[in-house]
Amino acid sequence: MKKVIFTLSFAALTLLSACNDGDLVYNDIDFSKNTTVNKCSTTGAEKVHYKIQDKEALLLLIDTNNLMADPTTKLVDTPIDGTNTSLEYRKYSDKLSQENICKIPAPAFPNVTTSIHASPGGTVRTERVIHVKENANNSSGLTYQYAFTLLNVNFQEGDTNIKYDKMFFGTYTYDARTLDFKFTNTDNTLKELNSCNDQYIALSDKEALFINLSLADLPTEETTTAKIINLGQDKTATFKQYRKAGINIDQVCANSGNIPGSNDNNINHLQELWIANEGQISINSRRAILGNGEEGKLIHEITLVNALFIKDQFADKVIQKNNIILGQIAQ
Repeated sequence: MKKVIFTLSFAALTLLSACNDGDLVYNDIDFSKNTTVNKCSTTGAEKVHYKIQDKEALLLLIDTNNLMADPTTKLVDTPIDGTNTSLEYRKYSDKLSQENICKIPAPAFPNVTTSIHASPGGTVRTERVIHVKENANNSSGLTYQYAFTLLNVNFQEGDTNIKYDKMFFGTYTYDARTLDFKFTNTDNTLKELNSCNDQYIALSDKEALFINLSLADLPTEETTTAKIINLGQDKTATFKQYRKAGINIDQVCANSGNIPGSNDNNINHLQELWIANEGQISINSRRAILGNGEEGKLIHEITLVNALFIKDQFADKVIQKNNIILGQIAQ
Protein backbone atom coordinates (compact mmCIF):
# COMPACT_ATOMS: atom_id res chain seq x y z
CA MET A 1 0.00 0.00 0.00
CA LYS A 2 1.81 3.10 -1.22
CA LYS A 3 1.01 6.20 0.80
CA VAL A 4 1.93 9.85 0.31
CA ILE A 5 1.32 12.49 3.00
CA PHE A 6 1.15 16.19 2.12
CA THR A 7 1.33 18.92 4.82
CA LEU A 8 1.46 22.65 4.34
CA SER A 9 3.14 23.42 7.63
CA PHE A 10 4.14 21.92 10.94
CA ALA A 11 1.79 24.34 12.68
CA ALA A 12 -1.17 23.14 10.60
CA LEU A 13 -0.40 19.50 11.41
CA THR A 14 -0.11 20.34 15.10
CA LEU A 15 -3.48 22.04 15.00
CA LEU A 16 -5.09 19.03 13.33
CA SER A 17 -3.67 16.63 15.89
CA ALA A 18 -4.80 18.83 18.72
CA CYS A 19 -8.37 18.60 17.44
CA ASN A 20 -8.27 14.80 17.66
CA ASP A 21 -7.21 14.01 21.23
CA GLY A 22 -3.53 14.10 20.30
CA ASP A 23 -3.77 11.08 17.97
CA LEU A 24 -2.23 11.62 14.55
CA VAL A 25 -5.05 9.76 12.87
CA TYR A 26 -4.36 11.50 9.58
CA ASN A 27 -0.82 10.12 9.30
CA ASP A 28 -2.07 6.61 8.64
CA ILE A 29 -5.41 4.99 7.89
CA ASP A 30 -4.37 1.36 8.08
CA PHE A 31 -6.87 -1.51 8.13
CA SER A 32 -4.56 -3.98 6.35
CA LYS A 33 -4.63 -6.49 9.22
CA ASN A 34 -8.36 -6.96 8.72
CA THR A 35 -9.21 -8.15 5.20
CA THR A 36 -12.78 -9.29 5.94
CA VAL A 37 -15.46 -6.89 4.71
CA ASN A 38 -18.99 -6.92 6.09
CA LYS A 39 -22.13 -5.52 4.48
CA CYS A 40 -25.20 -3.92 6.03
CA SER A 41 -28.60 -5.51 5.45
CA THR A 42 -30.64 -2.73 7.06
CA THR A 43 -33.12 -1.06 4.73
CA GLY A 44 -31.50 2.15 3.54
CA ALA A 45 -27.98 0.94 4.26
CA GLU A 46 -27.73 -2.02 1.87
CA LYS A 47 -24.87 -0.43 -0.11
CA VAL A 48 -22.63 0.04 2.92
CA HIS A 49 -19.59 -2.24 3.07
CA TYR A 50 -17.37 -1.77 6.10
CA LYS A 51 -14.44 -2.88 8.23
CA ILE A 52 -14.16 -2.33 11.98
CA GLN A 53 -10.96 -1.99 13.96
CA ASP A 54 -11.55 -1.33 17.65
CA LYS A 55 -12.69 2.34 17.69
CA GLU A 56 -12.18 2.88 13.96
CA ALA A 57 -14.25 2.06 10.88
CA LEU A 58 -13.70 2.31 7.15
CA LEU A 59 -16.94 2.56 5.18
CA LEU A 60 -17.33 1.95 1.45
CA LEU A 61 -20.62 2.88 -0.18
CA ILE A 62 -20.97 0.98 -3.46
CA ASP A 63 -23.89 -0.66 -5.27
CA THR A 64 -22.48 -4.14 -5.92
CA ASN A 65 -25.98 -5.57 -6.44
CA ASN A 66 -26.27 -3.62 -9.70
CA LEU A 67 -22.61 -3.36 -10.71
CA MET A 68 -22.08 -7.13 -10.43
CA ALA A 69 -25.64 -8.24 -11.28
CA ASP A 70 -24.43 -10.17 -14.34
CA PRO A 71 -22.85 -13.32 -12.83
CA THR A 72 -20.32 -13.44 -15.68
CA THR A 73 -18.92 -9.99 -14.81
CA LYS A 74 -15.42 -10.45 -13.44
CA LEU A 75 -14.15 -6.93 -12.77
CA VAL A 76 -15.62 -3.42 -12.62
CA ASP A 77 -13.91 -0.08 -11.96
CA THR A 78 -16.19 2.50 -10.31
CA PRO A 79 -15.24 6.17 -9.79
CA ILE A 80 -15.53 7.59 -6.30
CA ASP A 81 -17.87 10.56 -6.78
CA GLY A 82 -18.81 11.14 -3.16
CA THR A 83 -22.48 10.44 -3.83
CA ASN A 84 -23.20 7.10 -5.50
CA THR A 85 -19.83 5.66 -4.50
CA SER A 86 -17.95 6.99 -1.50
CA LEU A 87 -15.31 6.10 1.06
CA GLU A 88 -15.26 7.35 4.65
CA TYR A 89 -12.94 6.92 7.60
CA ARG A 90 -14.48 7.24 11.08
CA LYS A 91 -13.16 7.24 14.60
CA TYR A 92 -15.52 6.67 17.52
CA SER A 93 -15.42 7.54 21.19
CA ASP A 94 -15.35 3.86 22.18
CA LYS A 95 -15.18 0.37 20.73
CA LEU A 96 -17.92 -0.14 18.16
CA SER A 97 -19.97 -2.96 16.62
CA GLN A 98 -21.95 -3.68 13.48
CA GLU A 99 -24.97 -1.94 15.02
CA ASN A 100 -23.12 1.38 15.11
CA ILE A 101 -22.58 1.20 11.35
CA CYS A 102 -25.81 -0.27 10.04
CA LYS A 103 -28.59 0.71 12.42
CA ILE A 104 -30.79 3.62 11.33
CA PRO A 105 -30.77 5.86 13.29
CA ALA A 106 -27.37 5.02 14.74
CA PRO A 107 -27.07 4.45 18.52
CA ALA A 108 -26.10 7.50 20.53
CA PHE A 109 -23.04 5.73 21.96
CA PRO A 110 -20.31 5.42 20.97
CA ASN A 111 -20.40 8.62 18.97
CA VAL A 112 -18.33 9.64 15.94
CA THR A 113 -15.42 11.87 16.94
CA THR A 114 -13.72 12.01 13.54
CA SER A 115 -15.08 11.63 10.01
CA ILE A 116 -12.94 12.02 6.89
CA HIS A 117 -14.35 11.40 3.41
CA ALA A 118 -12.15 10.42 0.49
CA SER A 119 -12.08 13.15 -2.12
CA PRO A 120 -13.87 12.47 -5.43
CA GLY A 121 -11.58 11.19 -8.17
CA GLY A 122 -10.36 7.86 -6.88
CA THR A 123 -11.50 4.44 -8.09
CA VAL A 124 -12.98 1.34 -6.50
CA ARG A 125 -12.01 -1.85 -8.30
CA THR A 126 -14.44 -4.72 -7.63
CA GLU A 127 -13.33 -8.19 -8.68
CA ARG A 128 -15.40 -11.37 -8.48
CA VAL A 129 -13.41 -14.12 -6.76
CA ILE A 130 -14.51 -17.76 -6.67
CA HIS A 131 -12.91 -20.33 -4.36
CA VAL A 132 -13.38 -24.07 -4.95
CA LYS A 133 -12.94 -26.65 -2.20
CA GLU A 134 -13.22 -30.40 -2.67
CA ASN A 135 -14.96 -32.24 0.17
CA ALA A 136 -14.50 -35.80 1.40
CA ASN A 137 -18.04 -36.85 0.37
CA ASN A 138 -17.34 -36.05 -3.32
CA SER A 139 -19.17 -32.72 -3.11
CA SER A 140 -17.55 -29.39 -3.99
CA GLY A 141 -17.87 -26.20 -1.98
CA LEU A 142 -17.92 -22.83 -3.71
CA THR A 143 -17.32 -19.49 -2.01
CA TYR A 144 -18.17 -16.32 -3.91
CA GLN A 145 -16.52 -13.04 -2.91
CA TYR A 146 -16.06 -9.47 -4.04
CA ALA A 147 -12.47 -8.28 -3.64
CA PHE A 148 -12.24 -4.48 -3.34
CA THR A 149 -9.12 -2.50 -4.23
CA LEU A 150 -8.97 1.28 -3.84
CA LEU A 151 -6.94 3.19 -6.43
CA ASN A 152 -5.63 6.77 -6.15
CA VAL A 153 -7.61 7.46 -2.99
CA ASN A 154 -7.08 10.81 -1.29
CA PHE A 155 -8.20 11.65 2.25
CA GLN A 156 -8.15 15.36 2.98
CA GLU A 157 -8.77 17.19 6.24
CA GLY A 158 -7.82 20.83 6.44
CA ASP A 159 -4.29 21.28 5.11
CA THR A 160 -3.36 17.61 5.33
CA ASN A 161 -3.79 15.10 2.50
CA ILE A 162 -3.12 11.38 2.69
CA LYS A 163 -3.00 9.70 -0.70
CA TYR A 164 -2.96 5.94 -1.32
CA ASP A 165 -2.01 4.89 -4.84
CA LYS A 166 -3.31 1.39 -4.14
CA MET A 167 -5.05 0.08 -1.04
CA PHE A 168 -6.59 -3.38 -0.70
CA PHE A 169 -9.88 -2.77 1.08
CA GLY A 170 -10.75 -6.46 1.58
CA THR A 171 -13.13 -9.23 0.54
CA TYR A 172 -16.85 -9.62 1.10
CA THR A 173 -18.40 -13.10 0.88
CA TYR A 174 -21.74 -12.73 -0.88
CA ASP A 175 -22.63 -16.38 -1.48
CA ALA A 176 -21.61 -19.96 -0.66
CA ARG A 177 -22.89 -23.09 -2.41
CA THR A 178 -22.35 -26.83 -2.28
CA LEU A 179 -22.41 -28.93 -5.45
CA ASP A 180 -23.36 -32.43 -4.32
CA PHE A 181 -22.78 -34.46 -7.50
CA LYS A 182 -24.90 -37.24 -5.95
CA PHE A 183 -27.46 -38.89 -8.22
CA THR A 184 -28.18 -42.20 -6.48
CA ASN A 185 -31.14 -42.89 -4.21
CA THR A 186 -30.77 -42.33 -0.46
CA ASP A 187 -30.04 -46.07 -0.07
CA ASN A 188 -27.40 -45.77 -2.84
CA THR A 189 -29.44 -47.81 -5.33
CA LEU A 190 -29.34 -46.56 -8.90
CA LYS A 191 -31.96 -44.29 -10.43
CA GLU A 192 -33.16 -44.62 -14.01
CA LEU A 193 -31.54 -42.09 -16.32
CA ASN A 194 -33.88 -39.90 -18.35
CA SER A 195 -33.49 -39.52 -22.11
CA CYS A 196 -33.64 -36.14 -23.82
CA ASN A 197 -32.59 -35.41 -27.44
CA ASP A 198 -29.62 -37.80 -27.72
CA GLN A 199 -28.70 -37.09 -24.12
CA TYR A 200 -29.28 -38.84 -20.84
CA ILE A 201 -29.94 -36.82 -17.71
CA ALA A 202 -29.35 -37.69 -14.06
CA LEU A 203 -31.55 -35.71 -11.67
CA SER A 204 -31.28 -35.10 -7.94
CA ASP A 205 -32.87 -32.40 -5.79
CA LYS A 206 -31.83 -29.23 -7.66
CA GLU A 207 -29.00 -30.69 -9.72
CA ALA A 208 -28.89 -32.21 -13.19
CA LEU A 209 -26.06 -33.85 -15.10
CA PHE A 210 -26.35 -34.25 -18.87
CA ILE A 211 -24.21 -36.66 -20.90
CA ASN A 212 -24.14 -36.84 -24.69
CA LEU A 213 -24.99 -40.50 -25.00
CA SER A 214 -27.28 -42.25 -27.48
CA LEU A 215 -28.69 -45.77 -27.66
CA ALA A 216 -26.11 -46.55 -30.32
CA ASP A 217 -23.35 -46.01 -27.75
CA LEU A 218 -24.70 -48.71 -25.43
CA PRO A 219 -23.40 -52.29 -25.53
CA THR A 220 -25.73 -54.84 -27.12
CA GLU A 221 -24.64 -57.66 -24.81
CA GLU A 222 -23.45 -58.14 -21.27
CA THR A 223 -19.96 -56.79 -20.59
CA THR A 224 -17.16 -58.42 -18.59
CA THR A 225 -15.17 -55.19 -18.61
CA ALA A 226 -16.61 -51.71 -18.80
CA LYS A 227 -17.05 -50.05 -22.15
CA ILE A 228 -15.19 -46.72 -22.07
CA ILE A 229 -16.23 -43.70 -24.11
CA ASN A 230 -13.95 -40.67 -23.99
CA LEU A 231 -15.44 -37.24 -23.46
CA GLY A 232 -14.67 -34.59 -26.08
CA GLN A 233 -16.14 -31.62 -27.91
CA ASP A 234 -18.98 -33.75 -29.27
CA LYS A 235 -19.31 -35.98 -26.23
CA THR A 236 -19.61 -33.73 -23.18
CA ALA A 237 -20.88 -33.92 -19.63
CA THR A 238 -22.75 -30.86 -18.38
CA PHE A 239 -23.53 -30.20 -14.72
CA LYS A 240 -26.28 -27.76 -13.74
CA GLN A 241 -27.48 -26.56 -10.38
CA TYR A 242 -30.70 -24.57 -10.01
CA ARG A 243 -31.64 -22.22 -7.20
CA LYS A 244 -34.70 -24.21 -6.10
CA ALA A 245 -35.22 -27.94 -5.64
CA GLY A 246 -37.94 -30.06 -7.24
CA ILE A 247 -36.76 -29.97 -10.87
CA ASN A 248 -38.13 -32.58 -13.30
CA ILE A 249 -37.06 -34.03 -16.63
CA ASP A 250 -39.55 -32.01 -18.71
CA GLN A 251 -38.30 -28.74 -17.22
CA VAL A 252 -34.58 -29.32 -17.68
CA CYS A 253 -35.03 -30.88 -21.13
CA ALA A 254 -37.13 -27.99 -22.45
CA ASN A 255 -35.04 -25.14 -20.99
CA SER A 256 -31.31 -24.71 -21.53
CA GLY A 257 -31.15 -21.95 -18.91
CA ASN A 258 -33.60 -20.75 -16.28
CA ILE A 259 -36.80 -22.71 -15.73
CA PRO A 260 -39.80 -20.38 -16.22
CA GLY A 261 -42.35 -20.01 -13.46
CA SER A 262 -45.94 -18.84 -13.29
CA ASN A 263 -44.58 -15.28 -12.96
CA ASP A 264 -41.25 -13.42 -12.86
CA ASN A 265 -40.97 -13.96 -9.11
CA ASN A 266 -41.25 -17.74 -9.50
CA ILE A 267 -38.42 -18.40 -11.96
CA ASN A 268 -36.08 -21.23 -10.99
CA HIS A 269 -32.74 -19.68 -11.89
CA LEU A 270 -29.84 -21.71 -13.24
CA GLN A 271 -27.06 -20.70 -10.86
CA GLU A 272 -24.26 -23.14 -11.75
CA LEU A 273 -23.08 -24.41 -15.15
CA TRP A 274 -20.00 -26.60 -15.47
CA ILE A 275 -18.93 -28.50 -18.61
CA ALA A 276 -16.52 -31.44 -18.92
CA ASN A 277 -14.77 -32.22 -22.22
CA GLU A 278 -12.18 -34.43 -20.55
CA GLY A 279 -12.85 -37.73 -18.81
CA GLN A 280 -14.62 -41.01 -19.61
CA ILE A 281 -18.09 -42.48 -19.59
CA SER A 282 -17.91 -45.98 -18.15
CA ILE A 283 -20.69 -48.45 -19.05
CA ASN A 284 -21.19 -51.81 -17.35
CA SER A 285 -23.97 -53.93 -18.86
CA ARG A 286 -25.74 -56.97 -17.40
CA ARG A 287 -28.93 -58.93 -17.98
CA ALA A 288 -31.68 -58.55 -15.42
CA ILE A 289 -32.94 -61.88 -14.03
CA LEU A 290 -36.70 -62.17 -13.84
CA GLY A 291 -38.63 -63.87 -11.04
CA ASN A 292 -39.01 -67.06 -13.08
CA GLY A 293 -35.27 -67.21 -13.63
CA GLU A 294 -35.42 -66.02 -17.23
CA GLU A 295 -33.24 -63.21 -18.50
CA GLY A 296 -34.84 -59.81 -18.79
CA LYS A 297 -33.74 -56.48 -20.17
CA LEU A 298 -30.15 -55.39 -20.59
CA ILE A 299 -29.26 -53.02 -17.73
CA HIS A 300 -26.52 -50.45 -18.39
CA GLU A 301 -24.90 -48.87 -15.33
CA ILE A 302 -23.39 -45.49 -16.22
CA THR A 303 -20.52 -43.87 -14.34
CA LEU A 304 -18.51 -40.75 -15.10
CA VAL A 305 -14.80 -41.24 -14.49
CA ASN A 306 -11.97 -38.67 -14.17
CA ALA A 307 -14.17 -35.87 -15.42
CA LEU A 308 -12.67 -32.38 -15.52
CA PHE A 309 -15.45 -29.79 -15.18
CA ILE A 310 -14.79 -26.16 -16.12
CA LYS A 311 -17.08 -23.37 -14.94
CA ASP A 312 -18.91 -21.54 -17.72
CA GLN A 313 -17.31 -18.12 -18.37
CA PHE A 314 -14.55 -18.85 -15.81
CA ALA A 315 -12.01 -21.08 -17.53
CA ASP A 316 -9.61 -21.00 -14.56
CA LYS A 317 -12.17 -22.62 -12.24
CA VAL A 318 -11.92 -26.41 -12.43
CA ILE A 319 -13.51 -29.31 -10.57
CA GLN A 320 -12.21 -32.86 -11.08
CA LYS A 321 -14.43 -35.80 -10.19
CA ASN A 322 -12.88 -39.25 -10.26
CA ASN A 323 -16.13 -41.15 -9.92
CA ILE A 324 -19.74 -39.99 -10.31
CA ILE A 325 -22.39 -42.73 -10.38
CA LEU A 326 -25.08 -41.40 -12.68
CA GLY A 327 -27.63 -44.21 -12.81
CA GLN A 328 -28.84 -46.96 -15.12
CA ILE A 329 -30.57 -47.44 -18.46
CA ALA A 330 -32.81 -50.44 -19.12
CA GLN A 331 -32.88 -51.59 -22.75
